[in-house]
Amino acid sequence: MRKVFKKFLMSGEERLFEGLSRHVDLSIKSLAVIEELLKGGVSGHRVSSLIVDVITFEKQGDKIATSLTDMVTQGAIPVALLGDMEFLIDRVDDILDLAYFVAMEYGRAFRAGISGSDQVKVLYKEILKMVAVALKALETLKQEFTVALKDFNKLQELDDIIDVYEDRVDDMKNSALDMLYGLGKDVDAITFNHLSEMIRSLDTIVDACEDASHLLIRIISSMRY
Repeated sequence: MRKVFKKFLMSGEERLFEGLSRHVDLSIKSLAVIEELLKGGVSGHRVSSLIVDVITFEKQGDKIATSLTDMVTQGAIPVALLGDMEFLIDRVDDILDLAYFVAMEYGRAFRAGISGSDQVKVLYKEILKMVAVALKALETLKQEFTVALKDFNKLQELDDIIDVYEDRVDDMKNSALDMLYGLGKDVDAITFNHLSEMIRSLDTIVDACEDASHLLIRIISSMRY
């Protein structure tokens, strides 16, 4: 009977975490698209099609975020968790918004002919390394939502892993920016801003993964006591 009662109490959180896991999966799909774009060799028609995919994912994510926020405000969780849960939903949604921004930024650069320059291709290789780590961080965050109510020790281990990914991407960001600034006047202002935005956005995506992970730890810790 006690297990059944506990299951009833956690049903709201379970549905929220399932929804957040689905939302993170949309970010994973979006970054996979960005990875394909950055590798190059994609036709103009294919670029347009892939960007439409990311736009679709972003709209789907908005619907999930709105639905989860409605659940929270309508009493699906204890009042004490309300603020942190709303912030968690927002942070997860931020990740997908940033992925959407990166894809749109690539599309603009492609249409302007920027993405084909040698300097940009060199920096894209560095950005691709950041995308690879960001994908690992997202996969780890998705796993966190799966184990959150089942295994707190595992959740803490995954949180530590995301911290490592955040440190790694931060180093990659600094290295890529050093390379970008090292190009000096070899790139025009539009190209410089494009690359800078891409680099900083990928870094912010992993920062948001870390924020979401820490928030989840705090929420689960509050539920345990």
